[in-house]
Amino acid sequence: MLFNQDFKLVDSVNGKTPPHNRAQSIQTDVWLSLHTRYAQMLVRGRQVKGKPPIVGLLRFADSLRVIWHAAEANDPYADWWLIKLQDTYHVISNRIENLNAKFLDKLPERETFQIAPCEHKDPFRIRLSFATPYAYQAADLLSKFDSYVRCALSCKHLGKTDPKTAKNTIYQVARLIRGLFTLGTRYRHLGIDRNSPLSFEADGKTAQRYMGELPEEVKAGTRRARLAPAIIKGIPPYIPPITENNEAYEGLED
Repeated sequence: MLFNQDFKLVDSVNGKTPPHNRAQSIQTDVWLSLHTRYAQMLVRGRQVKGKPPIVGLLRFADSLRVIWHAAEANDPYADWWLIKLQDTYHVISNRIENLNAKFLDKLPERETFQIAPCEHKDPFRIRLSFATPYAYQAADLLSKFDSYVRCALSCKHLGKTDPKTAKNTIYQVARLIRGLFTLGTRYRHLGIDRNSPLSFEADGKTAQRYMGELPEEVKAGTRRARLAPAIIKGIPPYIPPITENNEAYEGLED
């Protein structure tokens, strides 16, 4: 709907609606800016020979696309994974907020001595285009982590905390975020459908071996994640491979 187009309540009552193709042109432009190397490294992750891999935000978002599609196809294991990811996200978010508040209290706020957390003159910037809301929440988590790291480094620079404490807390939170991203890749799509007992019989043991025992309320569909997708009947069982292109990024060093 164009904003310079007249459209009154009476038109709606009379069944007149704006063209759908105009509404579909509305888009949200989302950018993520990160100042610290600690947060930047968690965008792409690490895939280096001789070192353990680190799952980054981009691969995590790709894994979520598969889980989301499976949840639409009535896969209870996909629903369970969304619940796990949702709960883990909230735990990490609360942890970051508590730590950030603790370090912010150490920064002086006097009229004659004011300090802002450190920042990069040319921060890394990436345009986000994800298929699921959980991927955007993960990006927001990286933003919170970046702000926390800036605050912790500022406190270290000013002598408000010792270097060991600042470093240890940063690494602790980074490990939690890496754990969240890795959790997304541990889901296995096996084509299980709540309404198809045969799918449980054929693939239930494999699913249990890879993903553990499925809670009964999740299996029955009475418990789903807050942002779970609507179940679409008759959706094709095929799940596309993870081939989503990474968006262009600016200012990120190798």
